Formats: sequence, C-alpha cells, structure tokens
Amino acid sequence: MSKAPDGYRFTPQEQSEAVHDLIRRLDLKDFILVVQDWGGPIGLNYAVRHRDNLRGIVVMNTWAWPAEILPMKLFSIAMGGWPVGYWLQTRRNFFAKVIVPHGIYHAEKVTEGLRNAYTAPFPTPKSRIPTWIFPRQIRKARTWLANMESQLSNLSDLPAHILWGTKDSAGFPLEQMAKWQKYLPLNETEILEDASHYVQEDRPDRIAASIRRIQSRT
Repeated sequence: MSKAPDGYRFTPQEQSEAVHDLIRRLDLKDFILVVQDWGGPIGLNYAVRHRDNLRGIVVMNTWAWPAEILPMKLFSIAMGGWPVGYWLQTRRNFFAKVIVPHGIYHAEKVTEGLRNAYTAPFPTPKSRIPTWIFPRQIRKARTWLANMESQLSNLSDLPAHILWGTKDSAGFPLEQMAKWQKYLPLNETEILEDASHYVQEDRPDRIAASIRRIQSRT
C-alpha cells in the first residue's frame, strides 16, 4: 500500500534490491526466507549472494530460472502483452480480481474480505501497471533469471522445505518442483493435493509448520 519512489519501474530486479535494502536496514541475521511465485526470484537473488546469512528456506510454487515451459510463456504473452494484456490489467484489474481468486483451491476461503485485500492496492489504472509488468517480465527478465540459476549451487547446503500445490494451472507442474529438489538437496518436500498456486492462502498451516521444522532442524 506504500507509494513507490519516483522513477521506480516495478521490475523484479528493483523489487529484489528493495528487499535486499530492507534486510540490510533491519540488520536481519540468520533468518528463514519464505518465497512463492515472483517472490522466488526476488528472494533467491538475495539468497545466492548472501547464503551465510540464511538459516533456511521455504519454497512454494515458484522458480528461479528462465521460463521454458509453455504455460508460463503463454501466460506472460497474454497477461503481460500489448495491447490486450495491458488493457486487462490496467482497465479491468484482471490479475487482482480474477487471476488471484482462481489460484486458490479452497473456494470457501475466497471471501469478500480476501478479494478486497488483493484489489485495494490497485484502485486506479496507473496503480495497476505493476500487475502488467510482472507477467511481462517472465519473458523480459530472462537474462537476469539465467544468471540467478547459474548461482543456485551456492545454496546446496541450505536447509530447505518445499511445499508444492498440485492444483496449480499457472505453469508450476511437479517437474518444476523436481528442479528445486535438485538445487536444494537438503530439502524436505510436501506435495499438497489440496492447494493451488497460492499455497499461502490454501494451506497457511503447512507454511507455519515448515518454518518451525527448519527451526528444529537447524
């Protein structure tokens, strides 16, 4: 809900640097990183450069490499394209109003209050531009993502918990989960048959348990 500084372009690279700056300003040490969707690349960009400052990581339906599978590419073209994608996001608030609710498996959780929580930050066409930029960046940030993937080996000794919602149609099949298992060999994995893309909405209990599990492991 905060106002972005002048000149801020809402790219994942800038978002990651903002997170990096927040961690530095709060002087956070030995913490557990929890990531989902674009939070994966945004958080992992910090993690691969500051492995020694991490106690562990919880990973949910995300990626940190160039998008290769067709559903992600098509999503990027449709939702982050011009002019249709731009119109859908800025004029119809399509991502917040439609995409988010459809990414939650437990329909009973999609209350009016939840809908408002996701749509309230984007009351005007201008305020919705970031929701167009993010799907667009799935393609545009390819070089940045490739560089990040080349550094994922830095995390091979990082305790990890992987939570994967299987009802996700947004381009995160089990093959993507398997890549995380390869890059994070010290993982414990839970496959959630009753969760879609937004695991944090469908199974917040399992996320809390995963954080506690890493605390106990370390």
